[in-house]
Amino acid sequence: MKIIIVTLLFCGLGLVWTPKKGMVKTIEYQHKMLTKKPEFFALQWQEGMALKKKSTPFFIEVETLGNQNVDILVNEQNRPVLYTADVCTPVCADGECRLMYLTLYWDLLGAYAGYDKVEGQVLTKHDHEEFLEQDYEKLHRLLLDDNSILKRKKIDELVSKPKEPLQDGVDAIAGATIEEVKESVVDGALYSCYVAWNIAHGPIKGELRDYTIANFDKEMKGYMLQSNEQDYQMYALGTLNEAEYLDHRDRIIQIFKEGIPLIRSYIVQNLPKLFWESDSLQMPFWESFATVDINSRSLLLNHIQQAPVEVAVLLGGNLEIMTKNQLKLYLSAIENEVMTNPDINAQLLRFAGSGTHTYAYVVAEFLEELE
Repeated sequence: MKIIIVTLLFCGLGLVWTPKKGMVKTIEYQHKMLTKKPEFFALQWQEGMALKKKSTPFFIEVETLGNQNVDILVNEQNRPVLYTADVCTPVCADGECRLMYLTLYWDLLGAYAGYDKVEGQVLTKHDHEEFLEQDYEKLHRLLLDDNSILKRKKIDELVSKPKEPLQDGVDAIAGATIEEVKESVVDGALYSCYVAWNIAHGPIKGELRDYTIANFDKEMKGYMLQSNEQDYQMYALGTLNEAEYLDHRDRIIQIFKEGIPLIRSYIVQNLPKLFWESDSLQMPFWESFATVDINSRSLLLNHIQQAPVEVAVLLGGNLEIMTKNQLKLYLSAIENEVMTNPDINAQLLRFAGSGTHTYAYVVAEFLEELE
């Protein structure tokens, strides 16, 4: 298995951290079980859950401190829930190096999920000033940002160079954090933030995702689909075949009703053809027409020609929420129903004569052309 290497020394002053004799190279300061929600955590946590550590082939290599294992946390049924690593790394800035301790967590798709402080250890800023609670919260928000400026900048590009010349090879005055990044990092702890972000979002992310995919099975697919985590839902939906869409149709309908627009759009665009050929299978999606986002409504209306007449009546009661183009799609589909279905005819007449709707004239012109 390929070793994951993350370069963690950002001491742009030529300094090298030299561990004292006898310093441990494997970090064992956390428990083997995780029985409570991590202090800073982005995912939902099931109360009463007890997660046990199991080894993986992966580790993070920290210069001078050796390899630090990445473990997988499994529940009582031996189902994977999270990845974790107890990390100890040097952080060097302004001519001084110190150790930073964190327990990091990643979700099953390799995304940063949270972190725990290590008992007996604190994070510090310049002049050994300890992190305040809001500083820990800010670090968590930074780590949640996969597209942080730290992704595109080297550490020396985040600090403005001091005006005074170097003295004995060391900056006489520490460079100030540039404005572009100042709001997102902890004040006085740029180097710590930079190191932590590059560990959490380093090559390990892709390796863990690949590891999950390689071990992906029916049980994990069901777990992700039932999860409220949007990334899990999207990934699971992307693995379903036609038969599985049928098997999980109740959950898919629920996700469509409650999910975010991106996932709703994916569902409508990827529903198997057999859903649109069956009145009973497609009807639950149409029933959500009034509560979903505009784009999802448009995608649904692309299938209006295949919908039963009950859908035409249902949508006729929601003309006021349609855009102009949506109205035109709807009207073109029900043209043959207007004169034969009294419910639809009444809905159109009521809307056209309301005088309060912006696009009432579209329906009025449509009715005139039919006369």
